[in-house]
Amino acid sequence: MLRPFLHNTAISAIAYGAAGVLGLLSVGLIAKSYGIAILGLLVLVRAFLPSGFLALIDFGVSELATQVVARGRLGDWRLASEKVSLLTLIAMATGTISSMALWLASTWLAVALKVQHEQVLGFVSMLHVTALVLPICFVGLVVEGVLKGFEQYAWLRLTEVGSSLLYIGSIYLAAWEQAPFEWLAYAYLGTTVTKYLVLGIVVKSTVHGSLLSFTLWTEASRKDLLHRCLQMFNNRIAGTLQHTLPPLVIGFLFSPIEVGTYDLITRLPRFLKATMGPLYSAILPLSARIEETTDTRRLQILGRNGLVLPAAFVLPVLMVLALCSRQVLTVWVGPQHSQEWPWVAMSMLVPAITIQLGAGQTALMVKSEFLSFSTKLLYLQVLTQYTITLLTLAWFREHAFILGWTISHVVFAPLLAHNMLAQMSLPNSLFWGQLSRHLVVGIILSGIVGLCKFVLPLESLSELVILGGLLCLIALALSSAIVLTSAERVMFGRLGRALVRREKAPSR
Repeated sequence: MLRPFLHNTAISAIAYGAAGVLGLLSVGLIAKSYGIAILGLLVLVRAFLPSGFLALIDFGVSELATQVVARGRLGDWRLASEKVSLLTLIAMATGTISSMALWLASTWLAVALKVQHEQVLGFVSMLHVTALVLPICFVGLVVEGVLKGFEQYAWLRLTEVGSSLLYIGSIYLAAWEQAPFEWLAYAYLGTTVTKYLVLGIVVKSTVHGSLLSFTLWTEASRKDLLHRCLQMFNNRIAGTLQHTLPPLVIGFLFSPIEVGTYDLITRLPRFLKATMGPLYSAILPLSARIEETTDTRRLQILGRNGLVLPAAFVLPVLMVLALCSRQVLTVWVGPQHSQEWPWVAMSMLVPAITIQLGAGQTALMVKSEFLSFSTKLLYLQVLTQYTITLLTLAWFREHAFILGWTISHVVFAPLLAHNMLAQMSLPNSLFWGQLSRHLVVGIILSGIVGLCKFVLPLESLSELVILGGLLCLIALALSSAIVLTSAERVMFGRLGRALVRREKAPSR
């Protein structure tokens, strides 16, 4: 059970890391070639995809499909078939309804979001094309969930990287040909649809070797699934308010320029946070099987390792990025935006908290009591986020949304960690002990980075890559020595060997 999990995690790390880096490059290229206002328009268009604001009404079909298929592989394919069939119908209905609504509201949205007169036709055209592909995107969520349930992560990550490569290639071509800005949105939507079509073919081939099929559902299956969909919807409300609503609110309050600035500041921390999310998705089918067999000891091991090991090797890198954020912005999007570095550095706290607690949260998603608690806590976190934003909006404008986003994560992290550890019967001191050790690493690393920047200004890409890479190695060494105990270092070595070791053929 451990070895497939480690392989899936490695595949996710490499693929989503590569796709995310390509995404960051595309943002820098758009900002340099088309300007911050056009970047803001593209962000607003993407807000009306299932990965944006419309995640509010996806009802968690991807995560639920993963859970039911993972449990179906334990033997109950009839129940899995019923629920996947119903999830597909739900996705088709929500995709079609949202498509019609977006098409009809596109002109009004251009006015409400204060789009410049010369850009209105292009913006409305982008929304119309987005509306046309929405049904495919919603059904694609179920396709992704089914493949995750079958643990076919290689295909998922391959298509993600492939679509990112196609998109960034189209951006370079559009910039070279000085194409209208709306073609950037068309290219993104085209690569997204292509990805889902490929995954659909893969699903058909994968399902062919199993007993999963489309079938009518029973009353019991419908009630259970709709209850879980309602839980996910409640969770999505808070999540949408927390992450995907701010660009739209900024657009309504100010203009696409401020939207572009907000996206530019939060893009790197959101990339890091989103990259970690797919890593944890590999945990979901594993934790579903653990829950099905009530294997408490395995869940404790999974929870403890998830709290300690990822943070020990990711948090130091996040610290280096935060300390070098001015230099990163200068190289990435140009010196005209480097003054935003304090906001970028502060927002790095969000992926830092995610890497610390994300694995445990994902492992416990199959427990309805934890899902209920985390949803309630998320609502309180969102309330805190928007309270801080409203109180500081007059002074900080779009930056107030970043301030509220970051502080709300920090305030509620201890409460979430306490409940998560209690659910796994692990001591709460584990979280505070890890946090104190990371603080020691951060203090030492701040002195080292400050000294290095005093000697070398890091104003070019080569300087940033070479010295930044060296600083990351130093940070990882500090973390290994301070954060991990000797037993944990041995355990990490065993996990690494388990990942690369080939299983021996059984002796006859």
